[in-house]
This record gives sequence, C-alpha cells and structure tokens, in this order.
Amino acid sequence: MAPDAFGKAFLAHFEGKKPDMVIEREDGYLDSDDMGSYFCEYKDFPECEKRALEHAKGRVLDIGMGAGRIAVHLQDKGHEVVGIDLSRIALDVAAKRGVREGLMMSACDLEFVDGSFDTAIAFGNNFGLCGTPTGVIGMLVRLRKILSDDGVILAESINPVATNNPDHLRYQKENVDRGRMPGQITIRFKYDDLVSGWFDLLIVTPRQMEELCAKAGWKVEATYPTGPDLSKANIYTAVLKKA
Repeated sequence: MAPDAFGKAFLAHFEGKKPDMVIEREDGYLDSDDMGSYFCEYKDFPECEKRALEHAKGRVLDIGMGAGRIAVHLQDKGHEVVGIDLSRIALDVAAKRGVREGLMMSACDLEFVDGSFDTAIAFGNNFGLCGTPTGVIGMLVRLRKILSDDGVILAESINPVATNNPDHLRYQKENVDRGRMPGQITIRFKYDDLVSGWFDLLIVTPRQMEELCAKAGWKVEATYPTGPDLSKANIYTAVLKKA
C-alpha cells in the first residue's frame, strides 16, 4: 500500500501542527495545502456547499469523508451519516472529531445494500474520485442502486476551464491531444518524507457533469456556483436526481 501522505497531513493538523502538504501533478506543477479547509466549521463552508446541503435528507453517505467536516455537521443536524475514505488515518481523525461511523472503502467499489441511503455527498472534487469518465459513470450507476428512489447526490467540482493559468491551460491541451478529458489530472501527495502513489482525479465543467450523469441515469436538478456566473465559477456544486 502506498504511503498515506494525505492522512499524515490530516493528523498533523489535528494535533495542532501546521502541515504543508504538496500536491504534485505529473507535469511537475506543484501546489500546496495547509489542510485547514478540511477542518472548517459550517459557517466557513463555501456558499455553494451550503446551498447544496439544503437538499440533504435521510441517511447520508459521505464519499471521501476526510476529516469529517460534512459528516459532523450533518450528524449535528440529526442525520445518520456513514463516511467512507481510503485513508485509515483520516478515518481515525474523523472518529476523534465525533464521526460515529466511518468505513475504509473506495468510491469506485461501493459495497452497500440497495436502498441504503437517501443522500450521497461528494464534495471537494470527490465527484471525480474514480479518475476517468468510465470510472465516474460506474460510481454513479452503483449509486443509483444504493440510494432510495427519491435519493439525491450532492456533488462538487472545480471548473477546469475557469482559469487563466497558462500551466493549467497547457496541461488541458496536452490531455486532449492524448485522448483524455481536459480536466483529468494525474497527481500525488507529498508530506514530510512520505510520497503517495500517482492517481487520476477528474474535474469537470458543469456541462461535462451533466453529460456524465445522463449516461448513468442521473439528471442535474440544480447547480450552485461560487459567484453570480456559473460559467466563470471556479468551484460549483450540483444536486443530482435520478432521471
């Protein structure tokens, strides 16, 4: 198993340290994260997440739970929440923060009884956790069975085209040239002396999200941008219902 750099950075923040986790893209582009956003309270959630969370109902599946900020908030609102994550350390941190049920499970291999949940949440780019169009469609098809007849998915993604960064624009063009979606990124995490394995994450435009959902039997009921203009929104959320 690859080193859990992501989980170690979670733990460091939980213990009061100031981690600086590096996110490395395959082309050498580097970004960093102090992990603070994974621990924020509801008042500091992005407005697009707050609006999407108004649609949460019943029993909730939190996909890619991380440190449990969504799970803790919804538990406080009276929901039963099951969080899943591939990081054992993240699950342990979430439990210490009050999350009642967390499972080590992949978003791409959901093992639940049909009709187990009423809401699935995939915030923080977790709509694209399965990395490719085929992988994301597979996750959405499985969620059709796992969620109740009137169940909803609350999804979030960065909008890859809402950028003027030449490094991002060049990478997106290279993706298209090699037959990938523009927002399919291959990245890994580095923290301390730990380096995770490479993995793909799919970030999509609102239109691309609609197209992927349609192929899996879902429709976009509502979309919430971070600002007044969806086409220019860097981050957005969507409410998905069964078609």
